[in-house]
Amino acid sequence: MHRKISPLRFAAPAAAAVCALNAACVSMQADSDYYRDVDFSGYETYAWISDMPLIQSAGNSVEVSPLTVRRIRESVEREMAEKGFDLVAERESADFVVSFTVGARDMIQVNDYPVYYRRPWRWVTPYYWPRVDVYMYTEGMLAIDVFDNVQREPVWHGWAKKRVTSADRTDPAPAIDVAVAAILEDFPPE
Repeated sequence: MHRKISPLRFAAPAAAAVCALNAACVSMQADSDYYRDVDFSGYETYAWISDMPLIQSAGNSVEVSPLTVRRIRESVEREMAEKGFDLVAERESADFVVSFTVGARDMIQVNDYPVYYRRPWRWVTPYYWPRVDVYMYTEGMLAIDVFDNVQREPVWHGWAKKRVTSADRTDPAPAIDVAVAAILEDFPPE
């Protein structure tokens, strides 16, 4: 007697594999760069570059919510406080000033599987299975810049980018906190 095996038996491991791949796709990338001739050990205080620290290029049509700007400011202030930097009200008395930029762009991911999949162990016509999967998504980016207040020159730049999910759109605060922590992880450079 043969036992019938349900195809659903294999669905759970396949779904878990797809979820793992999707989780890898939404992971955040972060990096930083700095001017090597600057001694960051003397930095103790900072201020925002202006009352509106969000810097946007002239041709940028992306509108950033004032709530998003506030969340980013608060997150940066928390991270800087954890690192021992003091926020001062007077920009002129700060050791460095901070600004940030926000951006988003639509992306297309194309997965092209081998055009011809052959089963060479048979004397039959080759089995062809062309497959192309196309995914559209939005990639968000946050960059934080540090300027030496005496030299009035940029000295440090950090950025993070990730795929924007529906959860990020519904409640952006957790994604902002993770991005700011990832960006400022290497600040100040050693």
